[in-house]
Amino acid sequence: MNPSYNVQHAPVGAFASFTLGSFNRRGGFASQVGRPGDSNLYIGYREGEGDLFCLPYFEAASGPEVPFGVTLTRDTRMRRVFGEQDIRRELGWASDTIRAGKLTLTLFSPFGPIPDPRTAPPAEVAARSCPAVFARFELDNTGGTEPMTGLFALDAASLRDLEATTDGRLVGVAHGRRWGLACRPEPGVSAFQAFAPEHAFDGSQDRLFRLGKSGGLRVEVPPGARRELWIALGFHDAGTITTGVEARYAYTRYHRSLEDVLSFALDHREALVREALARDEELARAPLSPAQKWLLAQATHGYFGSTEWLDTALDDASPPAPLWVVNEGEYEMMNTFDLTIDHLFFELRYAPWAVRNVLDLYVDRYSYRDQVKRPGAKGELLPGGVSFTHDMGVANHFSPASYSSYERPNLDALCFSYMTHEQLTNWVCCAGVYVARTGDEGFLERHRGLFAELLASLLHRDAPEAGARGGVMALDSSRCGTGAEITTYDSLDHSLGRARGNLYLAGKTWASYVILAHLLERCGDPSLAAEAAEASRRSARAITSAFDDATGYIPALLDGSCPSAIIPAIEGLLYPHAMGLLEGLLSQGEHAELVRVLRRHLQAVLKPGLCLFPEGGWKLSSSSDNSWASKIALCQHVARAILKADLPDQDRHEQAHVRWQIEGSGYWAYSDQMQRGVPVGSRFYPRGVTAVLWLDEAPGGTAKPSR
Repeated sequence: MNPSYNVQHAPVGAFASFTLGSFNRRGGFASQVGRPGDSNLYIGYREGEGDLFCLPYFEAASGPEVPFGVTLTRDTRMRRVFGEQDIRRELGWASDTIRAGKLTLTLFSPFGPIPDPRTAPPAEVAARSCPAVFARFELDNTGGTEPMTGLFALDAASLRDLEATTDGRLVGVAHGRRWGLACRPEPGVSAFQAFAPEHAFDGSQDRLFRLGKSGGLRVEVPPGARRELWIALGFHDAGTITTGVEARYAYTRYHRSLEDVLSFALDHREALVREALARDEELARAPLSPAQKWLLAQATHGYFGSTEWLDTALDDASPPAPLWVVNEGEYEMMNTFDLTIDHLFFELRYAPWAVRNVLDLYVDRYSYRDQVKRPGAKGELLPGGVSFTHDMGVANHFSPASYSSYERPNLDALCFSYMTHEQLTNWVCCAGVYVARTGDEGFLERHRGLFAELLASLLHRDAPEAGARGGVMALDSSRCGTGAEITTYDSLDHSLGRARGNLYLAGKTWASYVILAHLLERCGDPSLAAEAAEASRRSARAITSAFDDATGYIPALLDGSCPSAIIPAIEGLLYPHAMGLLEGLLSQGEHAELVRVLRRHLQAVLKPGLCLFPEGGWKLSSSSDNSWASKIALCQHVARAILKADLPDQDRHEQAHVRWQIEGSGYWAYSDQMQRGVPVGSRFYPRGVTAVLWLDEAPGGTAKPSR
């Protein structure tokens, strides 16, 4: 496997990462931005007075440096760079190990259950929220005859040393107050700051030249010895960091400064690294292929790089008031609902309170009531109902109540139009799975009245008259103005982009009716439950009756106006299945037929020329080269776990998807929206963590979340 690819080494909930791994590119620390860092990284060693061997994580200098108008003597000829043939790399679920020559670098990004700060002990919250990751820098000089000097350094503006602000308790450098790297004092370990990394070896006694923009750590290793150095890589963004809804990072309640973060991390390193190793072992034991393990690991690193664990209580005297946000990668949109539903299964494993937190905020601030309109009708508005926005804002700015940062009117099923119907189904499906997996009766009781509104809203988007309803969305939201709604596949053609009459959205509509029937029954409203159940049967019939015997599959638009073949027709099956409802439904005629027809559909479309690329990657629509990697992972799970589909070339498919991420995405770490294996959007993205569903396919694999 080509070792040249970036990985986001990210703490939980800090919207920050230390990105590293793409050859001849910058990386390092990045905070509050949806892209890699912009530092050259100088990680390597020299033996005696010999050459400096470096990992290839920097860009070549374009010319001689002339700071202050003074030409520097910097002999970059002494710098040698490890190539692809020299580097071995192994990505774990919470680690990343890189070996080259006599150097081994392992980065650890610990994660585990994320405690609800309202109920968990403060010490546990302090440990889980500490915004730091770790580097273990190992040098092997056991066969050497000369001293070895290791270097872990970078370049950046506004560097400062950490010894001066900690009375020598930390050794390292920082960028202002926002991020830094440090270790504890040890013999043979020193920090340096200079104009260039080579100056770390020039013998100068003035090792901290504070005008320099290169800095880091030096470590001495005598002949015949092996040495490891543990380095904390930490972040700190103080104060209120959002607008619209004011919030700070939860960790600032427990860690007052960057120095506090680095010290805490180093003091608790053993426990935190032990947790990272436990995650690695968990994934290693999972019955997944090497390609699947790599994809899940890379996606998980990307997910945490976009997370924000916030607190709307802005003073420490008030109890914690948590607010969970996942940013949309490079776009930085906040809690985009299309992503929330795909993060659902990962968050239910590790932070079920965060799922509840986001769903409640959608109800309280980002819901709205609309009317609906017939296609082409002018001026006539019909009863609509409740739905939810596409997102909650962008770039740490919460948008006004009832509005997203994304959706605009007067667009005819084009990117940036409204996703009213899809977001309605997303809330229902998330809520149903959340209740089933957690047993949260308080959530059920709190939203008892909303479930009836949700049912009415779904029905109204089909037709205002009960006798005219066909089981799928047929009317657009009045918020669209003269335009029409879209789905999460916003940049595809009408096969997946247009919402009205869409097969993919019909499947999620069916799932929503099934889930509402279950929730309304639990809430003691059998008449509405029966109405929802009948609506689910209409949806099932609408889907199955559109099956085309000539092609062997269901057309992307159920009215036949777009005959494309699409894989996401099967997506809606996931949510009743995840709730344990599907087995009971299969005894009922329409639902059993639905599963049978969708199985036939998938087997017919999963072929070259339709929904497979020539190299084996899955193609979500036969008429578009755009595919979302996260949605492929979800549909693969449905195909195996629910439809029991025969996928004889599964390893070939996954190898293709790995190549998309390494050869296609490379610099952007995990990317989601791929066009023939090259990212055209949705880069540096969290959504691929949907692949955690693969772990549920083993017997007993479904995790029971903590409350």
